[in-house]
Amino acid sequence: MAKVSYFDGKQVSGKTNKKSKEVHRVINGKEYTHTIENPYEGPISDAQKLQRKVFGKTNAIVNGIVNDPKQYIEWQARMEEYNRSVVRPDLPPFPKRYKTVRSFVYHIISEQVNQKQATKRHRAKLPLALPKGVKAYIKLFSELTNAELYELLKARFNVFVCEQHIHYLDEDNIDYTATHFMLRRKNIVIAYARAFKDTEKGVICIGRMLTLERNKGFGKYLVERIAAEAREKGAHTLRLHAQTQAVPFYEHLGFKTVSGVFTEAEIPHVMMERKL
Repeated sequence: MAKVSYFDGKQVSGKTNKKSKEVHRVINGKEYTHTIENPYEGPISDAQKLQRKVFGKTNAIVNGIVNDPKQYIEWQARMEEYNRSVVRPDLPPFPKRYKTVRSFVYHIISEQVNQKQATKRHRAKLPLALPKGVKAYIKLFSELTNAELYELLKARFNVFVCEQHIHYLDEDNIDYTATHFMLRRKNIVIAYARAFKDTEKGVICIGRMLTLERNKGFGKYLVERIAAEAREKGAHTLRLHAQTQAVPFYEHLGFKTVSGVFTEAEIPHVMMERKL
């Protein structure tokens, strides 16, 4: 119950019944009753609950950073470095340059909090429990350490260049905007894939899928992990270019062939899709 002391500049008395959303007021000896319009009334979906939780956590972290002079200076330098990278001709265009530290911090922290929440929600739905010693990592390019970047590029080189004898420039600038999914044992990447937005809205593309330890379910784990993350972000389709020899593997995971055979890096491929 909340007391009402003033209304339209006049002293009033009265109380608010939050349960019935009715307000009773007495103004100049006359009693008035009306219903409060509550924009949050009605059932709240799981997505809304998660959004409010993420918003609250993000705001708390951002406020702590912005109010700490040392962290503020560090994030200001990070923002300036990010903004400088936007205009580099060798990078794809980024959607936004940041003018304030708070907006930049909010963007980075909200991505991290969303990622953690998605991981918690979908961990129980994954089809495979990872063996002891194998850990999963999901990171944006800006979050990768030098060692992680070195290891994932080394894994890609081992599979696509050394094993499959594909001679091409692996670093195609898509890595900058992709989300990187890794399975690591003792800091060594043993399975990897990247996911990035297609030009078509609601479609997530999978690329550079590899496993160094085969027939252990690691590829299936990565695909399902990417599917869970994509579904959480509102995507409706997964798309990939599969080598023809890998088509049965992807069909087992629910993908369907949607194109004829075409050549990519001198290897026959088909386009495959899976609805989420």
